[in-house]
Amino acid sequence: MSGLIGFVVGGMAERLIPVLQTPVEDIIYEVLDQKGLPTRSEVRDLRNKLDRLEKTISDLTSALDGLQGDLDRAVDSAAQPAPKAKKKSAKKKKKAPAAAASAKVCAVPDCGGVIRAKGFCGKHYQQFKRNTLGGFVGADGATLHENVKYAVSKDHVGESVQTRYEGDEVIFLLPQSDGRTLRLKVNDVRID
Repeated sequence: MSGLIGFVVGGMAERLIPVLQTPVEDIIYEVLDQKGLPTRSEVRDLRNKLDRLEKTISDLTSALDGLQGDLDRAVDSAAQPAPKAKKKSAKKKKKAPAAAASAKVCAVPDCGGVIRAKGFCGKHYQQFKRNTLGGFVGADGATLHENVKYAVSKDHVGESVQTRYEGDEVIFLLPQSDGRTLRLKVNDVRID
């Protein structure tokens, strides 16, 4: 008998849930509105905006620190007297090997490695080829930003790129292309 009652009540409950769900949700949202409490989506949107704001502030702080360092070096070099010209001696000085004189450093900031290919040291060139080097447009014309891959353009392969969000758009700043800025919809350029 109890099995029959459970079967009848269970069948009724399955039919009543969809009927009661909408009015209950309406009541909950009405109470939240009356109390002035935000919904989950509003809290999530606010959290995302705060995360982007923190990232932007961090990027600006880093840029300002770099500018301060450049300014300090410029002031120091301007304050030092110019070196005096040395008299030429009769002995011929040995020249440094050409490779050492023309050695350039990797395009990745704070790397200092010697260039192996495409302006990168060996380690960063491998990351560039695998399209896992953040801050640069990879070999496939894409870049990484906050662990999300975005298609930029194959025209800018190997260039440094600064990426940020503005609403539903992703902004790509390409300093090596005369400061060109690309504004694209996130969903149009996101690669999953």
